[in-house]
Amino acid sequence: MTKNFNIWFKNFHAGIVLKVDVLIPTKDPSKIRPRLLQVLKGSDWVGEIIIETSKPLSRARVIGARKCSTEWIAMFDDDVEIPENWFDSILPFIQLKDILAISTPSIDVNNVHMIAYKRVMDHFRPLEQRDAPFIDNTLIKREVLLNYNPSPLFYSEDELLYRYIKKHGKWIHPPSCGVKHFLVMKDLVKAAIIMEQLGFYPLYKFLRSRVAYFTISILAIGYSHTYKTMTFFWKSNIKLMAGFLKARVNKKGII
Repeated sequence: MTKNFNIWFKNFHAGIVLKVDVLIPTKDPSKIRPRLLQVLKGSDWVGEIIIETSKPLSRARVIGARKCSTEWIAMFDDDVEIPENWFDSILPFIQLKDILAISTPSIDVNNVHMIAYKRVMDHFRPLEQRDAPFIDNTLIKREVLLNYNPSPLFYSEDELLYRYIKKHGKWIHPPSCGVKHFLVMKDLVKAAIIMEQLGFYPLYKFLRSRVAYFTISILAIGYSHTYKTMTFFWKSNIKLMAGFLKARVNKKGII
């Protein structure tokens, strides 16, 4: 066990609660889910709640971390709601060696197509085993954010941070604890352009994921009970491929 976890364990039995500052990066504080704030304000583990509106998002995380004072920071996107036991579900994992960040798979509650897609994917490989950030609910070491100097990005900034963390330690995913994600669809063309220009995915991985979108979306109809699921993902695929091709044609820098 790490020194930090031993201290927490002793404090727990002594009735002393570990305090963690909370960071919510957002463009508009009014867009923060009321239930998220309600749970945070009613939790005894929460120290300061920092709402950071700096732009772009990649820099907001760093600037917000500077305003926090605790060793670990609980970082939430503004479009999530967390269960009251979120911290208890995450905390035991800080004892593991070289852990720098911990996040759980969230549930896209307002998009029936994404829900169905993830349910199919879960049959092939549990979501917590996927190599993805799940950045919308993350316990992360403050120090690693203070030493982070990201490109000024909104799209793909989560993947950029994820890869940075994994170069210096571990970012792990416990099983889902019930975090709800009220998904807001992004500009998929622009997202694909950024991913390609940053060189995140080799061509074969990009093509493999596009094939998965086409095929798994058909299976997902069994959960969504609507053929619109298939068209939703096929349209998304077309946008992603358009962005990928545009980036290949125009390689003058990040758009």
